[in-house]
Amino acid sequence: MSRSLKLATVCVISLLALSLSAYANSNDSFQNAVLTGVSHGGDVSGTFDFNSSTHQFSDISVSFVSTVFGDVNASDSGSINGTYNPGNGTWSFKWQTIKNWDLITYDVVYNPTTNQFTASGSIQNLWNQGNFNYMQVPEGGNALTYLLLSGISLFVAFFTSRKRRHAMRVS
Repeated sequence: MSRSLKLATVCVISLLALSLSAYANSNDSFQNAVLTGVSHGGDVSGTFDFNSSTHQFSDISVSFVSTVFGDVNASDSGSINGTYNPGNGTWSFKWQTIKNWDLITYDVVYNPTTNQFTASGSIQNLWNQGNFNYMQVPEGGNALTYLLLSGISLFVAFFTSRKRRHAMRVS
């Protein structure tokens, strides 16, 4: 009975550890996305927070640096309700504002299970329009969380492997 209890405890702990990142609030950002469609290009940076319990995005900001538009910073400290896509389990928002006669759009699709996102948007005025697309790569997450989860997964694998070898020797 005690072996089954130990195995069940290890399984429950590993399941909780693997789902840990899905319940944490996310504060995500990107830098140096390329602004296309304008001469001499430019860089785009942005941030947002996602609260997994309220499904709201907050502290949204985007910054453009280019020779055509100059330095344009736009932000919203309020909250925006996310839109859920049940097909792939993602949350998204679309945000639009006008800053210094420039129309700025900012769209984010966020996956809380993998803690990854894609961001896209544009900046335009009467004479110019620039666009950006950013896709986060899997290595862009929190290194400590991945290290902790992989360590726990290895421990569970070693524990179950040892149990199987021990059971094979006994029978």
